[in-house]
Amino acid sequence: MTFHGFTGGGIFQFVANINLRFGSGTAQTLAGELGALGVSKPFVMIDPGVHQGGVAAPILKTLEAAGIAARLFTEIESNPADVTIERAFAVAQKSDCDSVVGIGGGSAMDSAKGVGLLMANGGAIADYDGMNKVKRDLPPVIAIPTTAGTGSEVTANAAVTRASDHYKMSLRSPRLLPKLAIIDPLLLRTLPRGAAAASGLDALTHAIEGFLSVRASPLSDMFALQAMDLLASNVRAFVANPENLEAASSMALGSMLAGLVVSNTGTGNDHALARAIGGLCDVAHGVATAMLLPHVMEFNASARPERYVEIAKAIGVSVHGSPREVAMHAVDEIRQLLTDLDLPTRLRDVGVPQERLQEVVEVAIKNVGPNPRRTSPQDLSAILSAVY
Repeated sequence: MTFHGFTGGGIFQFVANINLRFGSGTAQTLAGELGALGVSKPFVMIDPGVHQGGVAAPILKTLEAAGIAARLFTEIESNPADVTIERAFAVAQKSDCDSVVGIGGGSAMDSAKGVGLLMANGGAIADYDGMNKVKRDLPPVIAIPTTAGTGSEVTANAAVTRASDHYKMSLRSPRLLPKLAIIDPLLLRTLPRGAAAASGLDALTHAIEGFLSVRASPLSDMFALQAMDLLASNVRAFVANPENLEAASSMALGSMLAGLVVSNTGTGNDHALARAIGGLCDVAHGVATAMLLPHVMEFNASARPERYVEIAKAIGVSVHGSPREVAMHAVDEIRQLLTDLDLPTRLRDVGVPQERLQEVVEVAIKNVGPNPRRTSPQDLSAILSAVY
């Protein structure tokens, strides 16, 4: 049997130690899930927009009805800073909390992981930048996404900005994987158009970069292709109307699958650049990944042309022509998606100063390892110039 060139003789690793509840209304089960985990004093971190919009209110009411006294924290930035997480930890510690719940997008869920990390390990967040530096298991962390984008609910990493120099750290350890992910498509109903579009494209970027990664495996390929299909065929309908439950459910599932992919494959040039831009210039992560995606895909097309045929099939575009022509069909579809979803396409339009581009390159070049095409600083500069 073969699958994308795998004949049975290859060696690969895929880690998927996850526990999730998926479906409409599952967020209402949080109180019972906390009880099943043996905890009763959760520190609940909620994205401020989610909190102000009342999205989390029904969840909090179920906790109150169950006699669970949750300590709320809503002061989370779109690119969460280490000082914010350390301040939140001090509040959780003072409140004698025994678990952490993150409700919102990637920022809220990554912040919840960061607080859980400090509850178990102490120190400063910056101590854990990099691979496998978390020595003790976290208390139960429950992730409840309100966007279909980051996949943080099923990833073993967290992105945190170091406030002192605006460097976006990447904390990576199996211990950061949430104890439980509760994925409820009903929570996506009030998502603003811009956030729905940016998060959806971020999820699609995860699937595509994971599929092209040099660390891809037969299992990650299966999830990546399914994620691309779900996301590309539903993102327009979802952004047009997040109350479309079928589209929302497909987006939530696709985002989760793409999260599983990149937790195993890593990401390439797109995310290397987007993380640097987010940390240095405070650009929303999904917006950065979206505008970079067609440019990075075009750059990588020569490295794995056969995979672009599979990408084209998955996102529903023509596979007629040479591998290069098919790859460009896929790139053109991503460009069309950006236009259809009213997403920005130029860095200058989101406030990135041209004089900081070299600084972005210097940070990003350290994180291009999984990219399928060997990349130099000059290559990254060319990509940034094209998207500027």
